[in-house]
Amino acid sequence: MTPAPSLAHVLSHRERHPEAMCCILFAPLFSKVAEEGLIPRLGYLNNRTKKTIDFYCAGYGGYWQKEFPGRRDYVADMEPIGTVRYEDTNEIPWAFSQKFFSDFADELETATTWHYSGETEVIVLNALLSFEDCLILDIDSMVKDEAIGRTSELFESLIQYSRSNAGRASAYQYSDGRAPHLFGQAVLDVICEGPKALGKTWKKGRHFAVRSIAK
Repeated sequence: MTPAPSLAHVLSHRERHPEAMCCILFAPLFSKVAEEGLIPRLGYLNNRTKKTIDFYCAGYGGYWQKEFPGRRDYVADMEPIGTVRYEDTNEIPWAFSQKFFSDFADELETATTWHYSGETEVIVLNALLSFEDCLILDIDSMVKDEAIGRTSELFESLIQYSRSNAGRASAYQYSDGRAPHLFGQAVLDVICEGPKALGKTWKKGRHFAVRSIAK
């Protein structure tokens, strides 16, 4: 899990660490996903991701100061959320800024054709940060459509995929890897509910459609 106070920060980090799968996470502190599925598990998720996948947490940062106006690290609206311990024994005090989160969304909307849904999203990209082939995973909608059972299921799926495909992970390949599971579930749905269940299958599958958000 990587703090991402701005899109520029993500681009800079990718230049230094281009080997990992890239995911941009929009999970504001005031969202249910962040409150229940992200913040309490930051240390765990950071250890699980290791070097095969980077979740860039939009609007989050470390080592910010609120008491010293004028400093480069001064963030007036920072909300401390706790300290994350890293493998190299470093400890970084994380915080969230609603302004930085909003600015990040604005930056990405300007740079691409993507528009923020207002919910919790994961944008899955390839290692080169190409906006040509990506997945836009709206977590709240995925749970509603039963494409996933819970938020942790999606995180674990991405982590497992990145570990099995280290150095060659892509949004296309991850999407293709979900097909057998969806097909198997579709068969069971049709057996149990009849042809009307195909609509449910379509709702699930549409979440894993790769598309371009490049301008």
